[in-house]
Amino acid sequence: MAEANTVQEEDQNTGGQEVVLASRYRILVESPLPNLDLGNARAYVVRDDKSPKEPLFARICPADAVPRLDIFNNLKHMIDANLLRPVECEVVAWPGSVGRRVAIVFRKPDHGVLLPLSEAKINPLQPDELAKTLLGPAVLTLGYMAQRGLSHRAIRADNIYWHGGGRSSILLGDCLSHVPAFLQPVLYETIESGMTPPIGRGVGTIRDDFYSLGVTVLAMAQGCLPLSNYTDEQIIDAKLARGSFAALMNGERPPFGLRELLRGLLSDDPYERWGLEQLEQWLGGGLRSSVQEVRTGAVERSYEFDGKDYTNCRALADAFGRNWAKAGNTILDSGFEKWLRRGVADLSLADRLRKTLSIGGLPDKNKGLDARKVAQACMVMDRHGPVRYQGLIAMPMAMGLMLTDAFFKKDTKAIKRIADSISSGTVSDWYTLQGGAETIIYEAEINQLKQMQHLLKHTAPGYGIERCLYMLNPTYPCLSEILHGHYIQNIRDLMPALEKNVEINGSLPTIVDRHLAAFIACRIKANIDKPLAVLDSAQGDTTAIRLGMLGIFARLQAKYGPDHLPCLTQWLAKELESTVDRVNSKSMRDQMRSRVQSLGSTGSLVDLHNCLNNDKIIRQDESSRKKAVKEFSTAAREISQLESREFQESAQRLGWRIASGISTSISIVTIAFVAMS
Repeated sequence: MAEANTVQEEDQNTGGQEVVLASRYRILVESPLPNLDLGNARAYVVRDDKSPKEPLFARICPADAVPRLDIFNNLKHMIDANLLRPVECEVVAWPGSVGRRVAIVFRKPDHGVLLPLSEAKINPLQPDELAKTLLGPAVLTLGYMAQRGLSHRAIRADNIYWHGGGRSSILLGDCLSHVPAFLQPVLYETIESGMTPPIGRGVGTIRDDFYSLGVTVLAMAQGCLPLSNYTDEQIIDAKLARGSFAALMNGERPPFGLRELLRGLLSDDPYERWGLEQLEQWLGGGLRSSVQEVRTGAVERSYEFDGKDYTNCRALADAFGRNWAKAGNTILDSGFEKWLRRGVADLSLADRLRKTLSIGGLPDKNKGLDARKVAQACMVMDRHGPVRYQGLIAMPMAMGLMLTDAFFKKDTKAIKRIADSISSGTVSDWYTLQGGAETIIYEAEINQLKQMQHLLKHTAPGYGIERCLYMLNPTYPCLSEILHGHYIQNIRDLMPALEKNVEINGSLPTIVDRHLAAFIACRIKANIDKPLAVLDSAQGDTTAIRLGMLGIFARLQAKYGPDHLPCLTQWLAKELESTVDRVNSKSMRDQMRSRVQSLGSTGSLVDLHNCLNNDKIIRQDESSRKKAVKEFSTAAREISQLESREFQESAQRLGWRIASGISTSISIVTIAFVAMS
């Protein structure tokens, strides 16, 4: 998604500012729609230049939001689905805000929501009305989403709109502007999701949506929210103690004709919970079988931990996760094992826990359990619950969202904790302990985790936790400070943004940036292992690192363009001119320096890279260097020999012998000459 070509101008009709999307949708900045706000996403009137009468509005996502842009196109083209369908989405420069924001344009709903937050009670709907106006359209829409492998994760009575004349149908509300389940009250969430912080709930599955739909049906049938005077903690405790169905009924009789439906939708076992098939049968009048209520994690007697008595294994696992250091000693205590064997309804739990903790060797009771072992124990006690590691609580599918939140807040401790949970194999343990069927379902996620474990072993740019951030969040923008606030989500927009920054500022703060390298490595559809290997092996060699980054930039320009990047190329040519000094031959060095200077004005990073990384020239220079070194060594040895004492004495003796020979020859010649006279 490219940045929008936004403008802010005076509207002659409204006298206010506008922000334009896709050259047609005008967001009227001074015309807010507070009744359509969603969380921190503010709503504004939108006018379409091509269809002025079309009722539209836009939501402006908050700065820290991670909109679900990966499912935008799917929802946009679900024409027959009953949902608040998005029309357009772009990044805008929003007046009065720092940085850029995501703006999503929707068609206005015909009416308000089913149960506004401002109203404690409404007229309840009868079963026939519920089936026709709410359940039928919702099942149809969730069916469309399930076919595409999507989940809604924002189904609740205050995010479903009445639709059509006479309020004959509904529209499921916005599920794009916030992370999955972020705005969901604990009431609407399953037990495991309710125990997890909103940012860590993840996309879940369509089974989570059916649970939320069940709570919505109950609320509309009663005309009010169940357990409205309960705190979040009390709601979780009630669900754990009695099961969701009994807890939400809170002693009341189920609405007439809805008992089986509610039991099916509110089952705490996701595999027993009703899905599309059962709902379609119920709507057709053909299903009357009831799901039996199961209290998962039930115990016959309580267990005291950290000053509180726990009557459910799942609740105790949650407490262990929040105080893992103390839990490490508690789990190894003999009294805890006795309690598991005598006080827990699941008789196999103690054996499964012992077997899990024994993998890799029996733990040392004197040292207690490490964080990974505590996390594994929590997984055994609460199979469907979140990953609980050193205070980190998140569903495994939400690790990417947890990372975005940690990077946005610059929370280095949280970033390290998430990295450790992945590299230690703790997150992978969650999938393993789910069982064979789940392991097959989550095969792609398991393989991705293995890849990230490998990446976390490397500390060079292009690897590490930054690479994991962009792997886990395919639509997340690059966080590199080099970009100076540009919202770069599409790799094609990266080089033009860098060119613009150099044009304005004259330079980039640095050539190498961990976020920039990781973003490119994740988004580029090309093999950049070689330049990344250069960065990995550079070991502080500035020249090698710069050349490696130039190689990555050159590949980006070659694959995505633009062909002409004059400012960036000229700046890089100047920055990298010193790399010419690695050439040994003076004549070759001068020739290459002249070539680099001339390439600065061409705008081609590809040519600049080829010049500075010309293997033929490097090999030729290295060959000449070796030859010169060899010749120099030979000459040096000869000089050394000539200057040595042994050579001087040998030469002197040789001179004496020669002189003696010459003297003898002269004497012989002289005697012969005298005799002849």
